Parts: sequence; C-alpha cells; structure tokens
Amino acid sequence: MAKGPDTATRARRLLALLPHLRRNETIPLARLAAAVGCTPAEVAADLTTLTMCGVPPFTPFDMIDLLIEGDSVTVNLEAPGIERPLRLTIAEARALGAALDAAGFAPRSALRQKLLAVAADSVSTDELERTVRAGAAPGGIADLYATLAAAADEHEKVLITYFTGSTGRTSQRVVHPWALVNRLGTWYLIALCEGVGEERVFRLDRIRDALGTGEPFTPPTMVEYAVTPGPEHLPVAEIRFAPDAVLPDTRSWPGVVFETLGDGSTIARMPYQTVSWIARRVTARLGEAEALGPAEVRDAVRTLAETLLRTLG
Repeated sequence: MAKGPDTATRARRLLALLPHLRRNETIPLARLAAAVGCTPAEVAADLTTLTMCGVPPFTPFDMIDLLIEGDSVTVNLEAPGIERPLRLTIAEARALGAALDAAGFAPRSALRQKLLAVAADSVSTDELERTVRAGAAPGGIADLYATLAAAADEHEKVLITYFTGSTGRTSQRVVHPWALVNRLGTWYLIALCEGVGEERVFRLDRIRDALGTGEPFTPPTMVEYAVTPGPEHLPVAEIRFAPDAVLPDTRSWPGVVFETLGDGSTIARMPYQTVSWIARRVTARLGEAEALGPAEVRDAVRTLAETLLRTLG
C-alpha cells in the first residue's frame, strides 16, 4: 500500500489550493492537481477536507462550500477572507522573518522575497528588508529540520552524528525522533536515544548529519515539551528603547521585563538562550533600540549591523 504524504506536506498543499478556489467557478481536478503537485485523486481528498474548514462561528456562510462531481469541482463559497490580498504589519513580518531564520531559509530564498512582496503599504520597504536581513544567518538547518520532521511524522529511526558541547566530542547515535521544539530561537529534537535507552534532547545546530534508517519505532503517547531551562537560569540582556519607540510584546520577546526611566526611555531586560538570537532582535530595531549589555550582545549587534550595512551597500 502506497504511503501518503506527511502531515506537513498535506497542510502546505491544502493552503496552496485556497487561492485557486473562486466562487461560482468549476475547475477540473487535473488542473488543481498540477498546480499543487499531486494526483487528481489526492486533490479530491484534499478538497473534501477543505469543506470541513472555516472560521467562527462556523455557519454555512463561514465555511468553504465545494461540490465535487466527476473530474471537476464547483466552488459555491470560497474561503472566508481569501478575497482580500494579504498585507503584513511590521510585527508580523518580524515574526515571519525570525521563523524563516530558525527554519534555515537563506536571505535570498523565494520565501523571503515573497515576505517582502506582501508587506503592508504603511511599512517602509527599507525597514522591512532590514528586518528580514537581520534575521538571516549563513547556511541554515532547513534540510536537517525537514529530515527530522519527516522521520517524526513517519515514526522512522534516524542515525545522527552529534557534537556534545560539554565534552567537545562527536558521536553517532540511533534515535527515535518524537518532536521538534523551538525555545528562545533555538531548535531542539526530543527523541529516545537507543544507546542509553532514555529520552534525550538534542540541539539541531549540533547535529552534524541525520540519515533515516528505514526502521520504524513506536512513539510514546505523551511527549514533554519543556526542553530548556526557564528564563531565571539564562543570561539577561539590557536594551534601551527611545521614548517614542513601540515596545516589543511578550510573545516575540518571551520573559522580557520593562522599566520606564525619567527621560521617557525604557529599559528592557531580556533573558536569552543564544547571543545571535537577541542580537537579531536588537538589530531589527536599530534607531530606536540600543544594546547596553552584556558586552557579548553589544559586540554581536555591532557586527550584525556592520554586515547588514555592507549588504545593503
């Protein structure tokens, strides 16, 4: 029996179908299948799934209404909101830029260029480009993430080559990938390590290689997602925001504490897991934010800003 697509692939395909569905149009299934890269039978199954999707309060007018007959589909009601072009706020663009960076997308990737193209009209193109570039790091872990995510979804054992920071040694281990978690800008793999027979947490930036073994494993019913120390155990950066600056929210800067000074400026004390993570956030706000300390954060911000200026010419 042929194996179906993994959950992430199917979710992307469902989203890709939405712009093709216009009210009162009858569309051949073969055309939709070619557009999203699957078979007509698969696209028919996807369209059936979409008929169960909508927005609150989920009345008939808030759902995607489709009728599949033979080798075509008729769209009675398209996806709510799909008629509006997507425009992003600067905060949304920053969040997506950080997510693309964490996933390992290069600065010139098609997805980053698309992000620039859908930026809100009220947002300065230069500012948005600086934000996206500030979130860019050389290389990336996109391929590694994709391999591990697929293995977790398909319950396949993986052979990894891992660098242990505490010992400085590199070793090979067979692991059962359970979940991928991002904490303060760093991706982690939660997995069973066969060598010790226990659950372990691996930083993706320390996994040198990952290769599927083709052997299945039985996943646990519950996975604990608390993989890193709480903010109280992390170093804290101090960032000063100008009096007229819009302060970041606690979702994009988790654990931040603000103190307003007499001159109207604000000191933000932000716990961070890695220097590069906090440096990207400060660099994206240059002109209204200044890193006061520690020295490693100031140095990283300065280096990143200089690189950004050279890139922008």
